[in-house]
Amino acid sequence: MDPTIINDKILFRFSIFMAFLLCLPMVVTFVFEDFFSFLTGIYPLTGKGLFGVLTAPFIHADWSHLAGNISALFILYLVLFNNFHPMAWVVILLSYIVPGFWTWLFARAAWHVGASMMVYSLASFVFFAGIFSGHTRLMALSLFVVFMYGGIFWGIFPTLPEISWEGHLSGFLLGILLAFFYRKDIRNLYPKKEYFEDEEPGGEDDNEEPNENGEQ
Repeated sequence: MDPTIINDKILFRFSIFMAFLLCLPMVVTFVFEDFFSFLTGIYPLTGKGLFGVLTAPFIHADWSHLAGNISALFILYLVLFNNFHPMAWVVILLSYIVPGFWTWLFARAAWHVGASMMVYSLASFVFFAGIFSGHTRLMALSLFVVFMYGGIFWGIFPTLPEISWEGHLSGFLLGILLAFFYRKDIRNLYPKKEYFEDEEPGGEDDNEEPNENGEQ
């Protein structure tokens, strides 16, 4: 069997395992939330709310809220590890911390909870990584993100008062910045294929008829 195929299978299995492993703590936290009384949301420009930058992604209002975020995160983690493995950990770590910190700095005075800001950051990164790279495979992933999560991008606008659009917008902007920052690394990871490599530079014809002096 082609070693490339074997490596792709190993990477895909690893990606599934990591996606499961990273989603598991959110489920455990929700089920046993009574034992995690230290968890708090993000409340802008307050000391307790600043601690919420680390804990808010683990807090969800109900099973529906959790299921929506977990299902999206699982797929996005899988896509990241399987297609952007050299920078996947950094992207995930920054998506966990930075949108929450921006929310703490700039959001309206209210409690902001949930992992949706991470969802927005990762989805935005995958989408714009495909746009900036111009690679066919990554462009297909961009279309996949639009198909799966296109509707969530309305969440970056202040439509419903109970939704933290500031957290969504923070994640969305971070995803763009990360995709732009890593654009060269992604292009190196997915170089565009050059076709017609046998052709001579300048398009010269090897079968050109000799001139009157017998020279080709």
